[in-house]
Amino acid sequence: MSIARSERLRSLDVFRGATIAAMVVVNSLGAPAVSHPQLLHAAWNGWTFADTIYPFFLFIVGVSITLSTSSRLERGADRTSLVLHALRRSLLLFAAGVFIDCLVFPYREFPYFAFGDHLQLAGVLQKIAVCYLVAFFVYLWADWRGALAGIVGLNLVYLALLYLFPVPGCGAGVLTPECSFPGFVNNLLLDGYTSGAAFEPDGPGSVLPAITSVLFGVLAGGILRAEPGHGKRIRLLLGGGLGLVAAGMLLSHWVPFNKQLWTPSYASLMAGLASIAFATCYWAVDVRQPGPWSKPLEILGLNAVAAYLASRPVDHALRVHAFGTSIPEILQRLASPAMASLLFAIVVLGVVYLGAWFMYRRRWFLKF
Repeated sequence: MSIARSERLRSLDVFRGATIAAMVVVNSLGAPAVSHPQLLHAAWNGWTFADTIYPFFLFIVGVSITLSTSSRLERGADRTSLVLHALRRSLLLFAAGVFIDCLVFPYREFPYFAFGDHLQLAGVLQKIAVCYLVAFFVYLWADWRGALAGIVGLNLVYLALLYLFPVPGCGAGVLTPECSFPGFVNNLLLDGYTSGAAFEPDGPGSVLPAITSVLFGVLAGGILRAEPGHGKRIRLLLGGGLGLVAAGMLLSHWVPFNKQLWTPSYASLMAGLASIAFATCYWAVDVRQPGPWSKPLEILGLNAVAAYLASRPVDHALRVHAFGTSIPEILQRLASPAMASLLFAIVVLGVVYLGAWFMYRRRWFLKF
C-alpha cells in the first residue's frame, strides 16, 4: 500500500477506470441469462462489448510497463532491482487471483466464506500476472523493437499451433473447445486444478497471443515516450489503431474472432480498438480540460486491482436474502429482466466505487 503517488498520465488512469468499471458491470449482472447480449461474452466465435474489456486492460498494462520502466531507468534504477520488482508484483498479483477465485461466498451465509474444493490456478489476475511479466522482460531487454518482434513472432507461433499441431483424437486445425490446441494444453496442465469448466478461457493454452495484447500497449507507450507533441501522439495512436482494426478484419477471413482462443485476428482487432479508445481518452483528458465525468473514473483507475478484488464479495453480499426478499428480486419487480440485471450490476459498481473513493480520500493506493 502506497501513501503517495508520483505524477501520472491522467488519461491512462481514466481509461483504466472506465475499463475496470465495465469489467465490474459485466461480471456482476443480476441474471446473465436474461441480460443484453452485448454485456455477455460471445459463446464462441464473434465478439461483443464484453469481449473488449479484458484485452483493453492488458493493453493498459503494456502502456504502464513502458512509462514506469523507462521512468525508473531514467532515475538510475538498475536492471536487477527492476526485475525483482516485476517478479514481486507478478507473484502477488497471481496470488491475489488464486485467493479470490478460490473463495466461496454462500449467498445465505455471508459474510462467512470458505475455500473451494479446487485450486483455481487459471483466472483473470493470474493471466494478467503472467502476461505482464513476460512483456516486462521483453521491453526491459529489447525495447520497442523486441515488442514488435514479439507480437509478430508469438502470433505466428500460435497460428502454427492452432492449425498444425495434431491434437490427440482430433487432428490439426480444429477450433472447437474440445479439440483446439489451447483446450488440449488446458486439459493437460490444469486437470484437477480448475473449477471444472468445459473450456478454461484464461488457461495457459492461449497465453501467447494474450502476451501480444500487452506488447501492443508497450508500443503505444513508446509513442507517448518518443513524441512530445499531443497532436502527433494522437495521430499515431489513431492511425495505428485503425491499421490494427483493418488487419484484424482482414485476418478474420481465415482465422475467426474468438476471445476464448484469443485468436490473432481477435488480438489485433482488440488492440486497434484499445488504441483508438485510448487516443480519444488522451485527447479528452490530457489535451482538453476534462469535465467532472472523469474524476470518478480516475479514482477507480488508481485502485483498479482493489476494485476488481472487492467486486466479488460485494456482488455476493448484495444477493443475500433478507426479510424474504433480495436486491435482485426487488429490481426485477421494478424493471424488465434485462434492465433489472443491469441495474444490479450498477449497484455493485456503486458500492465498489464508494470503497475506491474512501481509499482515494485517505491516499491509499493498492500497488503490488
